[in-house]
Amino acid sequence: MSVENDFFGINIAPSADPKADDFIVERLQELSLQHVRMNFTYDSLGGSAERLLKRVIAEGYEVLLDLIPPFEDAKNFTLTAQIRWRAFLNSVAEKYGQQVAYIEIGSTPNRGRWSGFEPSDYLIAWRIANDELTPLNIVLAGPNVSDFEPLCSIQLLSEMQLQGNPPDIYTNNLFVERVIEPEAFDHRVLGKAMTLIMKLNLVKKARIMRAIGQEYGVDNIVCSYKCWSSKRLSRWSIVPERKKSDYLVRYLVIAATTGALSKVYWGPLICNRDGLIDDGSTSYPTIDNVTFYKQVRGDLTNFKVREAFYAYANLIKLLSGAKCVQAINANNGIHHFIFETKSHKQLHIIWTRDRGCVEASSLYTEVQLERGHFIDAIGQVIQDKVLSFTERPVFIEFEHAEQLKLSESGVEKLEPRPRSVVIGISEGVRYLPWAKGKWRGVVAVKPGEDGAEKAEALLPEKLLAATQLVVHRDQRNRVWSIEHPTKSNESLVVKENRARGIKKFTYRYKASKGQRHWDNAWEMLRRGVKSPIPIAYFEQTENTGITHNYYVCEFVDAAFSVRKAFTAFGQGKESYEGFSKEKIIKAVANFSCNMHNKKIIHHDLTGGNLLVTTENEEINITAIDIGRASINMMKSVSEHQRLLDLMRCCYKLNWPNRELFMDYYFEAYGRKFSHRWKTSLSYYDWKLRTKKKLKRAIRSKLKKT
Repeated sequence: MSVENDFFGINIAPSADPKADDFIVERLQELSLQHVRMNFTYDSLGGSAERLLKRVIAEGYEVLLDLIPPFEDAKNFTLTAQIRWRAFLNSVAEKYGQQVAYIEIGSTPNRGRWSGFEPSDYLIAWRIANDELTPLNIVLAGPNVSDFEPLCSIQLLSEMQLQGNPPDIYTNNLFVERVIEPEAFDHRVLGKAMTLIMKLNLVKKARIMRAIGQEYGVDNIVCSYKCWSSKRLSRWSIVPERKKSDYLVRYLVIAATTGALSKVYWGPLICNRDGLIDDGSTSYPTIDNVTFYKQVRGDLTNFKVREAFYAYANLIKLLSGAKCVQAINANNGIHHFIFETKSHKQLHIIWTRDRGCVEASSLYTEVQLERGHFIDAIGQVIQDKVLSFTERPVFIEFEHAEQLKLSESGVEKLEPRPRSVVIGISEGVRYLPWAKGKWRGVVAVKPGEDGAEKAEALLPEKLLAATQLVVHRDQRNRVWSIEHPTKSNESLVVKENRARGIKKFTYRYKASKGQRHWDNAWEMLRRGVKSPIPIAYFEQTENTGITHNYYVCEFVDAAFSVRKAFTAFGQGKESYEGFSKEKIIKAVANFSCNMHNKKIIHHDLTGGNLLVTTENEEINITAIDIGRASINMMKSVSEHQRLLDLMRCCYKLNWPNRELFMDYYFEAYGRKFSHRWKTSLSYYDWKLRTKKKLKRAIRSKLKKT
């Protein structure tokens, strides 16, 4: 299976500024692309769109010209509208029918709110297009169904076939953005209950598309539009631009190796929300760019090239003309591809699903790792030794003589650890999965650090033997701080989670507390919620399960805890440590609301687990003890779940201050503080008072006996 340059395309649109045409052509040359797609409607003739069309034709680009009627005409496709449509088709055909490579008819007929079309009206538009354009030997494409809706595609293609004019090219947007990761199973096709039964991921959906096309006599299957929105990605990551570039590479590598798609048009090239280049504007069109990418809205002077652009350029450079010799999409979340390049090298591309990590030495020998030339997603040479493969795609070039080929069953057996490694929070950090002796875990390795040396220095035996040790808590779990074993003037916090009884057994089947602390911390940082930066976690394993596990993180030099401040306010004080009551309470309320909005439930949100740091008279909140936290990927945090967190958080406040806290929280939440919430808070007060009385009574009775 070869990946030709023809596989890659891009959606373009004009700007009102003619100078932008030069910018677009220069970027296309930088990408080394030959195929572009443009949306074209009635007022495009004689306008900026026609100007750009003429330019790209003159530059020798292969153009897929998507002809669409205006929204109102498509919505009310009357006889008069049909006459206008027929006249438009003839005008375009006369001027450009023999100059463009293909003409696509209509757009997203299954999204009437965008295109205006009902499927029945779209079929009329298609019949008219065939009547006018087929005799001119114009290659026709359609129906451009949005997302993966096979029943809609079957309906349209079957009707086209009955008309006697199925498309020459079957187009479909084949979006996967709605499931976030390119590799994820799509739960929106047949509902969540069928997700793990159908397992409709990108590979399966592309091959189903091809089967549908072939059933109706169409063997040329094209994805006409694909992108990830920076706005959507920002809900999941504080580095949305990096995620956009990662997902672009991952999507296109998988799509290119399915054998089902002949071409993918990425798009849009320029757009503030979706583009490979940010146009600097703050608006977005009423009709989604997926349906009608009409115009670049920003000013040329504000255009900013994103990481995803360089990722696309790098991918085209490395894969154009390459032959895929092995494609492994393992169920454990490891994706590994081997290509023979046109320069007679062997190219490996590796990544894991989001939040995964697999040790490099589990796939390659040390000799192979030394011989390989490592390149990151955006084409930069990786200087530091690669310790592991994560969600960020890595390209490895070997001399052809290596002839490496991995066992698919061997890759399948690998166990990526952990499932929540985060890239991009700490720039340049590498991750070293550790499995030596009685310990296993992961160590975060910063630039310039030796991974093995750091892991050895952080092993629990060394942590326990530290000379300068400050114990903060020693009950069910033990927490202490020590000097950094390899860096002076830095401190670390160590938490020992002691597994007793049934937990020694259950930890064999679920993540230990040490790993949960690591996972949750990285995921919170990923979403822009502050927690101490993880350094390592270790688990000791025995036949009976995990007996001890350790979590190591950076020490937070906090000014005070929220518990101390709230206790002071409950006693009537109007300020604490130089900050007013209102400022501290508002900061905590905003932090809590932001955390909940990012789909994080702490489950132990007491004031003692919220640390306050100050900088330039600003208050910053850091959450600790996050081993019990639950972090949702899809579902939002409910009001009930919010309430359970907040009851613990504001318990130390008296009622006037508690209502102030809730007012600030609900202001950030965008809702009103209801009577139902007040009742729940009162119940929590009663519950804790009762619990304390019972404990005192039991202790008193035990003393007497």
